[in-house]
Amino acid sequence: MVSHLKQGLRSILANKIRSFLSMLGIMIGVCAVVAMLAIGRGAQEDIKQRIESMGSNLLTVRSGAFRSGGVALESGSVTRLTLDDVKKIKTQIYGVKDAAPSIRQNAQIVFLNHNRNSAIIGTSIDYEKVKSSPTVIGRFFNQQEVNSRAMVALLGPTVVKELFGTANPIGADIKINKINFKVIGVLKEKGISGPFDQDDVVIIPNTTAMKRLFGKDYIDSIEIEMYPNADHYSIEKSISQFLIKQHRVPPSQIDDAFQVRNMAEMQNMMTSTSNTMSMLIASIAGISLLVGGIGIMNIMLVSVTERTREIGIRKSIGARRRDILVQFLTESLTVSACGGGIGVALGWLASMGLSRFAGWATYVTIESIVMALGFSFAVGIFFGVYPALKAARLKPIDALRHE
Repeated sequence: MVSHLKQGLRSILANKIRSFLSMLGIMIGVCAVVAMLAIGRGAQEDIKQRIESMGSNLLTVRSGAFRSGGVALESGSVTRLTLDDVKKIKTQIYGVKDAAPSIRQNAQIVFLNHNRNSAIIGTSIDYEKVKSSPTVIGRFFNQQEVNSRAMVALLGPTVVKELFGTANPIGADIKINKINFKVIGVLKEKGISGPFDQDDVVIIPNTTAMKRLFGKDYIDSIEIEMYPNADHYSIEKSISQFLIKQHRVPPSQIDDAFQVRNMAEMQNMMTSTSNTMSMLIASIAGISLLVGGIGIMNIMLVSVTERTREIGIRKSIGARRRDILVQFLTESLTVSACGGGIGVALGWLASMGLSRFAGWATYVTIESIVMALGFSFAVGIFFGVYPALKAARLKPIDALRHE
């Protein structure tokens, strides 16, 4: 086998340009497969991190919107969520670990001569755990500050950057809708999720948001954290039934009363879409491997024609059909293996380049490399069999007479 490999390498090196052109299709195909799978895996990891940053095992309950004449009215037109709903869901629904209210509205934030329009979220102390929103500087507000409607605020990294630059914001006074708030903490960076910047937020106590800032007696949504092994669908159903009974929703409006969004379902849907797109793109890239295989077959057929007399001489001195078959298959495999190896290296470099210069999330896995190399070897064998069989079946006397 070693001698066949040496002969294969000598054959490739003897016709460098022709061998390189034969490898080119394999190189491009493997490079494309590795790069596309890296982009797809990177997208999956990015989606996973973004979903986790929004909170694990999370349900979001919102007030529904009643439809009249095919037109959807504003959220909450059927019924409104209350702080009492949050308390009862947390204590009465089996499988619920924590629940936090959310009052969300955009407002103008001002510090000295800097200002920004950002999302203001009024919530409880449970929000820190439910939404995985710890502080990196300072602290989260406590229950006493919630009860007293304290004018305290936590800032997202984007708000800190825009208003304070590199300065420490802890202890500074900012104005939200012309009302003074003291900054007590800076939230951990979460990044952008779709069109939303999760760091462009200011978090304040829900009582402060409702009574002192926005003048609301209801909440916009409830963020619910479930226990890891809880039955999500059962909890969703229990919450819906509880809220319908609690708010005495008429039968005609039950379907529009509340919206329950499961983050796990969203993650599965986005991951499934990403998988489908990655495999589709990788399959298209795999066409290059087939083109490369045709190139290998073509060059091996030319090689058989050029070396017909050599085959005749080898057979006349005792070479068996098996020896000739293995020799030409080894040469075909050597071409595809070299092309595959170079293609993997190029695919890895392309992935790193996309990550560094285009900002795309890429992740090269051992599985993708093995799959690409395995495909290139399979192409080498498949398209090398016919030329090898043709060479092996040549009769010695006909081969020696060939001009």
